[in-house]
Amino acid sequence: MRNVDFAQWQQWMLLAVASIGLLALIYWLGSSARERLRQKRRILAARVRSGHAALDMPSTHGELDENQSHWGTVGRADGQALIVDEQPTIQICYRDAYGKAVYRLIEVEQLDLHRQAIVAKGNSLYDPRIFPLERIVEVRNSATGKPFNLGLWVEAVRVARRRRAERTDLQSLDGHA
Repeated sequence: MRNVDFAQWQQWMLLAVASIGLLALIYWLGSSARERLRQKRRILAARVRSGHAALDMPSTHGELDENQSHWGTVGRADGQALIVDEQPTIQICYRDAYGKAVYRLIEVEQLDLHRQAIVAKGNSLYDPRIFPLERIVEVRNSATGKPFNLGLWVEAVRVARRRRAERTDLQSLDGHA
């Protein structure tokens, strides 16, 4: 059995305590950074649910009509409101039936919230028309080329449709009064 003197033992213990303290500091910094990122994502999602525009999503300036709903007062062009584009042209990367990644530029015809799928306008007979949301890996705005969060866009379309339904319900109540 080897004799370890007290000074050497203290040095190793001090080194072990310092490294555990450094690991704890790194963990604390990492967890606080992750928490700030989660908090920013929750705030962005809450803004989308309340009707405010996220500028990286497909949007357009136009009149508020049946197919579009007001996203908030962020940005106006010639008195026209910024509205969610429910039928944008987007670039998607999705997994096909064989698991291969396929890149395609599609023009959205409809977002089917019940089936959780995007129905696209087909250019040829063999082009797929229905893209399930869980198979879509990446989405880019074709106008800007920037990626955006598909889940937030789906939520924005859901909010727009709900507000449009509420507006038509209020208009029908006003008409019967």
